[in-house]
Amino acid sequence: MKGDVKLKTVNVIILSGACCNPSLVYLDEKVQTRIKEIAEKTQTQVTVSIVPISVAAFGGLGLSKETDTAIKSLLAEKGMSVLPVVIFNEMIVFYGGLASAAIVEEKLTQRTNGLEN
Repeated sequence: MKGDVKLKTVNVIILSGACCNPSLVYLDEKVQTRIKEIAEKTQTQVTVSIVPISVAAFGGLGLSKETDTAIKSLLAEKGMSVLPVVIFNEMIVFYGGLASAAIVEEKLTQRTNGLEN
């Protein structure tokens, strides 16, 4: 049917440094807003969680070992400058600031190809 459009769903995690630096709350909110705007534009359903980096540092997100290791490697190599780290469906898609709308759209599209819920 023409009206039955299935939205693709992407689980988004924004790893925040606001627990250590409260001024980063503003950046987390900007990242979340951009993701939601692009999701609406691309008709993609997103669930967005903003999670303190301290939770991720101790493996508290329940992510795959590969993703968990990648997060820890980023932090070890570059420190807190990588925050926020943005994850779409268990894959790090960008980090260290607010990505452009074009990058968010590209990564969102990549993570939804072949996924339908």
